[in-house]
Amino acid sequence: QSLEPLVAPMLVPPRPLRRPCAISYRTMAPGGFGLRGEVEQASLGAVKSGSRGLRRGGLAASAPSASTWLEAVAAGSTAWSSQWPFALLACAVPVLAVVAAFKRRAWGRQSKDLSGNGLGTIFRVASKMLWKGPHRRRAAWYLLLLFLALATTNGATVAQSFAQREYMSALAQGDAALFGSGLAFALALLAVSIPTRCLAEFATGGLGIAWRDALTDGLLDEYFKPQVAYWLRKEGVVKDPDARIAVEAGHFADAAVLMVRDVFENAMKLLGFIGVVYTISRQLCVVMASYAILGSFATVLVFGRPLVRLDRGIRAQEATLRSAIARCRDKAEALTFAQGEAAEGAVIMERYQDLRRRQWSRVLWRTGLASFRDCFSWAAYLLPIAFVAPLYLRGEVRFGAIAQTVTAFKASLDALSVVVRKFRSVSSLVAEGGRLEGLSEALGRAVMPQSAIALQTVTDGDGLDVSKLTLSLPTGAQLCSNLSFTLEPGQRVMISGESGVGKTTFIRSLAGLWSDGSGCVRRPASAVFLSQEPYLPEGTLRRVLSFPAVVGSFSDAEILLAAQGAQLDGVLGRFALDDVVDWEAVLSRGEQQRCTFCQALLARPALVVLDEATSALDVEREALLYEALQASCVVSVSHRIGLLESHTHMLRREEDDESGRPVWTFSPL
Repeated sequence: QSLEPLVAPMLVPPRPLRRPCAISYRTMAPGGFGLRGEVEQASLGAVKSGSRGLRRGGLAASAPSASTWLEAVAAGSTAWSSQWPFALLACAVPVLAVVAAFKRRAWGRQSKDLSGNGLGTIFRVASKMLWKGPHRRRAAWYLLLLFLALATTNGATVAQSFAQREYMSALAQGDAALFGSGLAFALALLAVSIPTRCLAEFATGGLGIAWRDALTDGLLDEYFKPQVAYWLRKEGVVKDPDARIAVEAGHFADAAVLMVRDVFENAMKLLGFIGVVYTISRQLCVVMASYAILGSFATVLVFGRPLVRLDRGIRAQEATLRSAIARCRDKAEALTFAQGEAAEGAVIMERYQDLRRRQWSRVLWRTGLASFRDCFSWAAYLLPIAFVAPLYLRGEVRFGAIAQTVTAFKASLDALSVVVRKFRSVSSLVAEGGRLEGLSEALGRAVMPQSAIALQTVTDGDGLDVSKLTLSLPTGAQLCSNLSFTLEPGQRVMISGESGVGKTTFIRSLAGLWSDGSGCVRRPASAVFLSQEPYLPEGTLRRVLSFPAVVGSFSDAEILLAAQGAQLDGVLGRFALDDVVDWEAVLSRGEQQRCTFCQALLARPALVVLDEATSALDVEREALLYEALQASCVVSVSHRIGLLESHTHMLRREEDDESGRPVWTFSPL
């Protein structure tokens, strides 16, 4: 009703009433709230004649005087001024409540999430997708296609605003011919914009796939370099590389594409519509820019750091919870034997309770952000009408300019306030980008230890030569000092000693997997290392028995012959080479160890190193497996005395009675 004084003077009939009609006006605000007024029994002829008078550049003779317009504006302004404090209070209450609830001492400990480690993280990760890898050319084509499609769509949208101004003015003037031509032009623009919008969607999807390919391929290449997975797990900083590569890389690529599209689209809208706003009212253009800048700064400063920090913490806790549940699944049999389901469930529930508390904190902060965003967007409906109404009342603009101004103002304000509208997505993008960058840095550190290890591993010759080998634990405790021995082709050495004295550490040094040591190890380039925990890949039984060779490297006859030598007749009787099952679930530990022996028999290496790789086998089968080995040199760790018959030398670790220091003795049998 506060708008009625502005509209009523327009409806004063200049000639007798022909037929009654009702004119309704409605100003919508976010959420569906609006003001509605109706002026009954107005003359359609009055509207036509009054509009035509305005179109001729002046007011009709029957139009009210300037004093009447000023009185109407003053009445409307008085009504608005009496209500705006309550509207402002309603807008501020939810925001102030959330800010007050979270104003804690931890605020001072927050890192600068939106500078350096925040948006900089997004740009650094995105640069890997844009400028590196074999997918950059394909991504560039999709990016160009997206830009052209958005430019065409935006041009059609701007042209539609002018078409809307024409047919709305024609409707107000009662000009049927002008209205029809304007509407036909608008429909033609719509027919042009629909294919370009579809093309923009296609380019968005293609660019997302190309960027995910670039990001995932780069991470997988780094992760599966020799020994990188081992050093990454030993460092222990990144506990969920699987989730970051398989899930979060895709989320980041899709969100980055949408952010790039928003930037392109809003920049084009701004270029297209800000000129329209500027030509109508310069003051409105300045107010719009100032309002958008103020809202962006308020969003970043008040809501930015807490939301980014909470997103990062929630993702880290989700990764911890997922790894704990996966560990129980992988060790389900041992967990069941230990009857530890209740204990592990209680610990996991405690972790979930911490995660839920953080999620509620994020919900409250997001509620405050949504309230602020909705209050902020109300200006898109109120300000343009408040600025353009006096111009229309003075006859400086036509009726259709009002709708065009509202459309142009909203589009320009949305473009300028993209930070306010999309900040929730930006905070999630920062969190995922930080986790992906952390994984990339950890993978880089996992490659560096191999070049920084003082212990040299040289792959040359047919035998094994250990020279001045010194090994120590990270705590500084020494495992061996200046150990030297040579194993000629045809010789086999068995390493014995009490548990926990460093036998497995010595095996790791032969493989180049120990960083705390010095000396030199010279071994054959073709070497196979079998551990107590066998690794079985997914796939067919053929792949399991021939791993890590590429499928097809060995014929089925060769695989079956090696499997028989590895005492796998029972497994071959139950499964065919093409069968695919969960091998770790259906095979016993002894059968799994014999599968790794089959792999070694197929590879025919010059050196085989076994770290209690037959601990789950009986003595008879263990002896048969050692007889089947055709390697020129064998190094094995075992506590079984019966295996001495299968070796030519012994390396034993003991402690000196006087000094208590470890002493390693290499002697023939």
